[in-house]
Parts: sequence; C-alpha cells; structure tokens
Amino acid sequence: MSARPTLLIVSFHFAPSPLVGAKRFSFLAREFTRQGFDVHVVTNEIRESAYGREDKSLPLQGTVHRVPDAIDNFVRFKERGRGWRRFVHGVARRLLSPVGLDYFWAGAATRRALKIARDLSPGVVIATSPPHAALIAGERIARKLGWPLLLDYRDPWSGYDWPEWHRNGWTQWLGRRIETRLVKRSAARVLNTPSMRQWFERTFPFASPAKNFVVPNGFDSVPTKAQPAAEGPLRIVHAGEIYGSRSVVPLLRAIQSLSERHPRPIRLTTFGALPAAERLRIQEARLEAFVEELPRIPFANLFPELQRAHVLLAIVSEHMTYSTPYKVYDYMASGRPILALAPMDAALHDLLAESGAGESVDPRDIPGIEQALERLLFAPAAANAARIERYRWVNLAQQYRGAIESVVAPTVHEPAPELPARAE
Repeated sequence: MSARPTLLIVSFHFAPSPLVGAKRFSFLAREFTRQGFDVHVVTNEIRESAYGREDKSLPLQGTVHRVPDAIDNFVRFKERGRGWRRFVHGVARRLLSPVGLDYFWAGAATRRALKIARDLSPGVVIATSPPHAALIAGERIARKLGWPLLLDYRDPWSGYDWPEWHRNGWTQWLGRRIETRLVKRSAARVLNTPSMRQWFERTFPFASPAKNFVVPNGFDSVPTKAQPAAEGPLRIVHAGEIYGSRSVVPLLRAIQSLSERHPRPIRLTTFGALPAAERLRIQEARLEAFVEELPRIPFANLFPELQRAHVLLAIVSEHMTYSTPYKVYDYMASGRPILALAPMDAALHDLLAESGAGESVDPRDIPGIEQALERLLFAPAAANAARIERYRWVNLAQQYRGAIESVVAPTVHEPAPELPARAE
C-alpha cells in the first residue's frame, strides 16, 4: 500500500508515443512524481504511426499500465484491404462518431485501473481528452473508487461551435448529452487555453467556474546547440504538415514583397507535407521559389532545425480559434521568434502577446504579415525570458497542483526523489 497520495491518470497517448497527444502528460507525470505524488498512468499500447513508433525525447515517469485497444485491429484495418474492410470501417466511424473510434478502450482501461487501485492509497483520477474514451473511462473509475474526478481538456469535445463538416448535428447532440453527464460528475476541470474555458462555461453553465482552471501546455529549457546562419538565406521554418483551410500563400506573398527590399534571400521551409491543393495554389501564384518542402523528421532531429531558424511559423485556422498548436511551445523552447497566422480572436494571438514570444497577424492581412516578418527578421530581439518562464513544465505543474488540491484536502508533500518509470 502506497503512503503517498495517488494520481491515477487516464491518458490514451503517453510516452514514448510520438503522437502529440502524448506530450502533455508525459511531462506533467514527471513533475507530479517530483512533487511527491504516486503517479500511475493508464494508457494505450505503443503502436506504429505515421510519425514512427517512439519519441525518445519524452520523459517516462511513474508506473505505466498499458491497455490494448479492444477493437484496434477491427476498426483500423482499412489500409490492409479493400471492399468490405473499408465498408465496415466507415460504418464503425459513423456509429461511434459522438465518442470516437476508441470508445471500447474505455471498458478495458476501467477494468485495469480498478484492479491496480486495490493496492493504492486514495487519490484523484485525472482523465485527459482527446480521445473522449479517456474521459468516459475516467468517470467510471472515479465513480467506482469514490475518488474525485478531474477532467483535462487538450481540445474541446462538444463544448465548441464545430463546423458541420467536422461534427454533424447528430454527433454534436449525442456527444453533448454524454459529456454533460461526465461534467456533472467531475469535481474540477482543467482547460488548455482561456478561450477553451470561455467556450466550456457557455456550454456547461452549471459547472462551478471556480473549479474551471486553465493550465496551458509548456516546454523544458533546452541548451542552445545551434544558431541561425549569419549568411545565406533567412530561414522561416514550419514544423509539421499544412492541412485543412490553413495556407502558407499569404506568407509567401509577404516574403516575395519583402525580398524586393532586402538582399538576403528569404525562404520558408516546411518539415512536413504540403497537400496537393496547397501546392497548386503556390504554383498558380508563382511562389515556388520561396518555399522548400522537406519530409517530417523525428523531434530529436527537428529541434536543432528550429534553433537554426531565423523565424518559426505557426498557423491556426478560423475553425479552431480556441487552439494553441503544441508546436508553439516547442518553438518557445528553441528561443527563436514566432510568427503566427491566425484570426485575431484566436487563443494563439493572446498567448504571443502575453509571452512576448512573437507576433500574430490575420492571414488576410498580407501587408501586416510583411511588416511583422520584417520586425522579427531584422529588429533586435526583445528580452522576454521572464515572460516565457511561466510556460516551463516545472512551473505549470505547480499551477496544476492547485487544481488537484482544490478537490482534496490540502496536504504538503515533500518532493520525492526522481524515479525511473515502471511498466506493467
């Protein structure tokens, strides 16, 4: 029986998975362990993905309990064949759209959590979404154990005005009913951005605002191992694919105009594929000379490229204004200035203004993009280290601890020695 207070974290993605959903609680679990909590993580098995199998840059702390997805091999096999396989996959996706394809993992995760909890001191259940199956599992676990439940939202579920093409009326209606039940049974909620909290509180006004916390994502301090080149092209780097309604064409137009006034070439490099439609837009605008498309690379190889960039690019679409892409925090860790193309009501605009890490411009404002880019490339960098410091994981975990202690009797915990991860 553990004498330390228990945190039972339900996170479908966790280290060393290379999927972005694994990052938040891989870092938080490490910090919670350092704070003295007995951390147990119920998560999915590691599997191959489009980004590889493992991201070895992620910390792996606490006791990790891996639970296979009960229907993983059934609903994710469309790439293995044709005909009836694709048909079954499509039917499953439609039927499970309110809760996601991983719904049945919630049952297996609940059974594993209840089994391991027999030997644990009472504590708090933290469930992080997406996928929504983690919230469903977290509610079941907390209810059966009699522990308080903390819902952690990296993205909204039904508490956002999603466009019809993303979540149709049936999906949104049923998802709202299910989520409402979970919210009513939760003791507190942690949301990723202030914008998400605003949407959440409009959608679920019965949930006590005093128990709705904002804890963003963050970064670890990293030694500077690379610097931007003093000669040759000025490099603007974007990490990851460009997808949905996002486009780099406004930036390329700004680069084209700015290049007429500055002798050094200016280039955009994307470490990730451009969709065919975006390539066509670039070709039609005759802007190919200003962009270089490279394949996605592991994060350990990508980070030096971020440090070598003169400016880093982030893009938010008009359909996800609540969002701050995780790559922005990786950008902060690199120490390079950030240029964001985002609607002016986007959460990213507020983050960059508050942190001083860069500038955000509406993607329709090409002169504004050009002016911001010129400042970031050629003006002296502003001293913003103190403002960015609050986004280090060690500081964010202290904020998160406040949310945890809001649902239990406050207790002072002595920091525990750093322990290696244990797996079952």
